[in-house]
Amino acid sequence: MTQRPQSEPILHMSDVRKRYGTLQALDGVSLDVKAGEVVCLIGPSGSGKSTLLRSINALETIDSGVVRFDGADVHAKTTSLRHLRQRMGMVFQNFELFPHMTALGNVSVGPHKILKLDAELSRARAEQLLHKVGLSDRMHMRPAELSGGQQQRVAIARALAMQPDMMLFDEPTSALDPETIGEVLSVMKQLADEGMTMVVVTHEMTFAARVANRVAVFDRGKIIETGPPKQIFEAPTVPRTQEFLKHLGWDGTSAALQQ
Repeated sequence: MTQRPQSEPILHMSDVRKRYGTLQALDGVSLDVKAGEVVCLIGPSGSGKSTLLRSINALETIDSGVVRFDGADVHAKTTSLRHLRQRMGMVFQNFELFPHMTALGNVSVGPHKILKLDAELSRARAEQLLHKVGLSDRMHMRPAELSGGQQQRVAIARALAMQPDMMLFDEPTSALDPETIGEVLSVMKQLADEGMTMVVVTHEMTFAARVANRVAVFDRGKIIETGPPKQIFEAPTVPRTQEFLKHLGWDGTSAALQQ
C-alpha cells in the first residue's frame, strides 16, 4: 500500500453519477471512507446503494465523477483493475462460489492462481481462514452440501484469502434464511473489531447500528443523510430517513446501539 497522510481517506468518491437509460441510478454521490472505518449504506431497494458499491471496484462504470482508492483513480484507463481488485475483497448476495470445488478449494484457489503462492501455503492460509469463520469441519464439502450461511462464510474467507485492504459487502445476508443471518453477521462484526475497512450495503439495521462507524442513507440515487449510528437511528434530521426507518419498524430507541 502506498503511504498517505493519516487524515486522507483510503476511499474517496466525489460527485459520482450513473444513468441507466432514463433512470438516474447515482445522482452526484460523494463519500469518504478512512482506513479501519466501517460505513454502512442503507435505504430503500433501488436507491443506488449496490450501484455505488460496484462502482468502487469498477464492476460498474460511472458516467462522471471520481472514485479514488488509496490515491488511484479507479476508473482511469491506466488503472490495473486486476491489481486493484486484489486489494478489495468483494462479497456478493449470492455467494458466487465455484460449485465443483470444496470450501477449501474455493478459498485456496485465488492465492495460488492469482497471488502465485505455492499450493501448500495457499492451502494453509485457506484452512486458517475457514477456521476463522467457523467452518473447520466443513472444508472438504462442496457448496451444494452447505447451508446458505455456510456458503456465505466460505465467500468471506475466499475474499480474505487475498489479504485485501478493504472489504465490500453487497447485501450479504439478503439470500439467507433468518436462522443463518446471525452467523454471517457475527463474522462481519469480528472483522470490524479487528480493524478491517468495510463498506456494507445492508438491510440489517441492528447490524448497522452496532457495528458501523458511520451510516449513509440513500434515496433516489443520492445520499440524503450521513452520520454516526446514534444520530441516524435515534435522531435522523431528514424526513425521508425518518419515513424509511419507520417503515422498517425501527422505534428510535437506543437498545440496538448497545454492544
